[in-house]
Amino acid sequence: MMRTAVCLCLAILATATAVQADETIRQVQEELRKRNLYFGEIDGRNSTELAGALKRYQSRKGFAVTGAVDDETAVSLHIKSSSVSENKPETWPDVPVLKSDKARAIREPERSVLEKAAEENLDSSPSPVPPAESPPPEQNLTPERVTKFVENYLRDAETQDVAEQVKYYAFPIAYFDHGTVDQQFVVKDTGDYVKRWPDRKYKLIAPVSFFASGKEGETNVEFTIAFNLKSRARKEKNAASGRTKNFWTIRPEGDELKIIAIKEQRIRE
Repeated sequence: MMRTAVCLCLAILATATAVQADETIRQVQEELRKRNLYFGEIDGRNSTELAGALKRYQSRKGFAVTGAVDDETAVSLHIKSSSVSENKPETWPDVPVLKSDKARAIREPERSVLEKAAEENLDSSPSPVPPAESPPPEQNLTPERVTKFVENYLRDAETQDVAEQVKYYAFPIAYFDHGTVDQQFVVKDTGDYVKRWPDRKYKLIAPVSFFASGKEGETNVEFTIAFNLKSRARKEKNAASGRTKNFWTIRPEGDELKIIAIKEQRIRE
């Protein structure tokens, strides 16, 4: 009986550790991607690609080159092991959840340029914060118009209609971490996402802000949403929920607004 109890305790401990490790790995993937050292999926899984990215980072920082997330590496990447609450553990699936979690579709020449630049500044972690300047009046943008545009986008993003979701973009578009892509790429990516997460709910939870981008006719938009995703896969981890900050650049095209650049950033609970 005692042996069974010990085994049960070890199993529970292993499960709890796995949950923590998955979240830590996901954060490491996010941080290394920001530094253009990791180009794979943000899925909380260990991989040879992630180990290679860690080794490159550790080598350039003068750390022990282990390819694993040791304390020194975690501190350097600004990752806190206590970031996951003991009362509310992170239980995201070990697959990409956000659109930005997919492996970066970047051509090899561009990837090489990014990796070379990363060698020169490992700690660069650009934040898409727009300048606090109002758009010029000729753009005819009001808080009501921009907010309505965002709300309509979120409403259509809950549907199964790929065309209704893609109609908000102007092409080519700077699309998440994939660089500049065409309509065919976005249609496929949106279709894949709809299949992976057929049940999607989005809620605007803060006022929409918009600012001049510095380029004529373009405006930066920033807002925060709560999301809830469910798949139809028959396994334990088939749902995810959380919040993201979202960053767009939009421009008027005739009487409509179009998104010409889009990014998102997970907000950790």
